[in-house]
Order: sequence, then structure tokens, then C-alpha cells
Amino acid sequence: MAKDYYKTLGIEKTASNQDIKRAYRKLAKQYHPDVNQEASADKRFKEIQEAFDILGDEEKRTQYDRYGSDFDRMSGAGQTADYDDLFRQFNGRQTRTGSAGQSFGFEDMFGSFFNQEEETDEELELTVPLSHLSTNEKVTIRLATGAIQMSLPTDVYDGKKVRLRGKSSLRNRQGVAGDVYVTIHLKDDDRFRRHETDVISTIRVYPTLLVLGGEVVADTLEGKRVKLKIKPGTKPGSRLRIPNRGLSNREGHRGALLVQLEVKLPEMDSAFYEEWENRLSVKE
Repeated sequence: MAKDYYKTLGIEKTASNQDIKRAYRKLAKQYHPDVNQEASADKRFKEIQEAFDILGDEEKRTQYDRYGSDFDRMSGAGQTADYDDLFRQFNGRQTRTGSAGQSFGFEDMFGSFFNQEEETDEELELTVPLSHLSTNEKVTIRLATGAIQMSLPTDVYDGKKVRLRGKSSLRNRQGVAGDVYVTIHLKDDDRFRRHETDVISTIRVYPTLLVLGGEVVADTLEGKRVKLKIKPGTKPGSRLRIPNRGLSNREGHRGALLVQLEVKLPEMDSAFYEEWENRLSVKE
């Protein structure tokens, strides 16, 4: 029976490498047999380790995501090391009493492994107005060590995570900087607003254009301009749909750009108002 490694670690399929590491550390500490004396802890710990062996390795994770239930048979990656093989990699010591009379348990494993895996990564939240996507300008990320510039991905969506390798202000004992994980949030502004993956842009046109028909120019999220035809007799509030010009979702499918037409009243200059004032004065 196929195993759901994501479910084992309690994470989503979109989880980052950092999310996987954190979930593993939390569960491994909770279910390690030297700490948890429940009868099921030993089995649960092995399942957690097996899941991390696959998802913690980018190549194995890719194969697992690709083959799904056939992953065990296609790649053989479902077979992981037993306890002796697992713990032997930490300081070259045995999990049980070895020839040197040393035992290996929770403190040995997590004292060496988690000290090596120092927390050097940083996570940040970034809010970006929709109009900023059309400028294609870099955004500024401010860290303790200073500001860095980041380009927004073309397939950005609300909640998308971007990894900046080696940009963290935190460093391990060897002086190597960690990564920065930026979660992007999008917000409406005076030019664009969201409806799920669709983006709505409002354009004001004169009533004659709605009555007689014509053309209008609309801005897109990519910073381009497109011409749209307006049919005669179009009602105010109507929307012109441009497919694949909206926002992407997690699966990479893009919504539409909806251009909403509203009535723009002609501006009256001072001479117009002066004329009407004079007419009113004459009637009085």
C-alpha cells in the first residue's frame, strides 16, 4: 500500500524544505523511543524517519511526487535504513551497546544532528500592491544586516513562498549564511482588485462610447496595454474579459483580466458654469 509521506509529517505538498525540516524535528523529538515510552512510539518514529528520508532529499521527493503510489516500485526509495544504519551515521556510534561498551540514544542523536542543523534560515512576510506587478520593479527586503533586492516571480499568487539562498542575516558556526523564505501577500489598490484568480480593472468612458461603440485601452498586470472593442449599446458596469491575464494559482493556472466599464461624465470648465450663472441671473 502506498504511503503518504506528507501526511506522515503533517505537511502540505507545497511545503518548503524548511517546512519539512521543522516538521521532522518536532515529530522526531516527540516520538523518539528514548523519550516516548508508548508501545507505538518505535513504529511511529520509523515512519517519520522514512518520510524525512524521502521528502528531505530533493531528488527523491521529485520522484515520489511524480510516481505517486508507484514510487516504491519505480525507484525503490521507500526502503530506508534501520535503526543501526540510521544512528551509525552520527559520530560513527552504534544505537545499542557496541564493542566499546557505548550506547547511543536520544541525547547522542539530537545532540549532534540538531546542533549541526543550526537554525540559520529566516522567514519574512511581504505585502505587495497589485499595481507593483505591472512595473516589474524589484522589491526591498530588510534584514538585520541590511536591505536586499528581490524580483517577484511571474507566477506569483497570494501566499507564494520565495526562497533566497544564502541571503539570511544568520550564520552557522562555519560562517555560512542560511536562506530567507519570503511569503508574498497581494493586496488590492486603486488600479487593480482581485476576485479569486481574476483581476478587475475599472476604466471610465464617456457615455457616447457606450452608446455608439468604439475602442478602449486597458493596462495589464504585465505592464502592457491592450486595445479592446466596445460594442454599441454596452451597459455601464459591463466587463470585458481577457483570458490568462489574471493571477496564477498554486497549480499554475491563470485567471482573467476583467475590464469593467463605468461612465465618465464630461468635465465642465469655468466658462460653462459662468454662462449658466448669467442665464439664471437674467431670469431672476
